[in-house]
Amino acid sequence: MSLAQPEAGLEIPTLKTTPADNRRATQATTGCLPCSIGHLGTCSGLLNEAMRFARSDGLTSPEVTTRMNQCLDELNAMERVDLRPELIIDLPKWQKDLAEKALTVSRSTRHSLENLVTVGQLEVVAANTQKIRNEIGSAYLTTHIKQMNPQEQAELKARVIEKAKEIEQREQQ
Repeated sequence: MSLAQPEAGLEIPTLKTTPADNRRATQATTGCLPCSIGHLGTCSGLLNEAMRFARSDGLTSPEVTTRMNQCLDELNAMERVDLRPELIIDLPKWQKDLAEKALTVSRSTRHSLENLVTVGQLEVVAANTQKIRNEIGSAYLTTHIKQMNPQEQAELKARVIEKAKEIEQREQQ
């Protein structure tokens, strides 16, 4: 299959980028998985909250349908923005495997939400979403930290300690 070439004399417009755009583009291949974990986490929280209302008010409650729709929006953003093929194609195998798992789970979750009939089904979707979010998040963090060199690990540890001190100071005020 070949791509059609533009007619002679036609100018193809190019996007003008700023240094910030270029920086984001180079970070995209490392950033798509953490963002995806965030989308899964948001969706999981929304479904957990939807369950609170569904138990008493049923699936048709505006509180339930709003949260389900927000979860669908998160999944769509993850699939169509953070895990686009051009962002995952060159990931290391372990990251690409996690990205593909996130895509598969997202698709399955969307289809399940679109076909819900009972509160029990919503509960299963909510539980599965939380479980898979934890699995993908743990696998990403564990492998990412193991692959850091000693200096990167020390810098990460220092940032965590500094953040913990900031939180402690705020709580004491």
